[in-house]
Amino acid sequence: MDLRIEPWAGQAGVARQLARRHVREWADVFPGWTERKAADEFEAQLAAPGLPATWLAFDGDTLIGSISALLEDAPEFNDIPGPWLASFYIVPEARGNGVAQALMRAAGEAVAALGYREWYLFTGSHDEYYAKYGWILLERRELHGLTVALMRQDLAG
Repeated sequence: MDLRIEPWAGQAGVARQLARRHVREWADVFPGWTERKAADEFEAQLAAPGLPATWLAFDGDTLIGSISALLEDAPEFNDIPGPWLASFYIVPEARGNGVAQALMRAAGEAVAALGYREWYLFTGSHDEYYAKYGWILLERRELHGLTVALMRQDLAG
C-alpha cells in the first residue's frame, strides 16, 4: 500500500465521492441528508481555515478514506462543546491496514495544533474499537431511534 494522508483542499472529484460514500453509510443516522447537502458541506470547508476540516487517505491516486473534525456533528448533542471526530470512513478493501489509525492520528494532531485539548465522537457500534485508541465512553444516548456511545479523547497528552 502506498498510503498518503493529506488535508481536503478542493481536490477534483473528492467532494462528490465522499458525499456518496458518507450518505450511503450514515443515512439512517441523519434522515434527510442528501449527497448534494454532504458535498456542499465539504465545499464549505474551503471557505476558511480551522474547523470544520477533513483529511483524506489515498493509496497511490485512489481515495480510500476520510475523517473530519467538526465544531458540531449532531445538533442533539450541542450540550457537548466539540470539536467532533466525524465522517470517519475507510473503503472496505482498505480496512485492517493501518489506514484508520493514520487518519485518526493526523486529524487529532491537527485539531490539537488548533488549541483544542480534547475532541468527541459518537458511534453506534464501534466503541470498543475507539477505546483501544484512548477514547473514553462518556454515556449512551438515543439519536434518531439508535443508541449511540458518546466518547471523548484527550489530545493534550
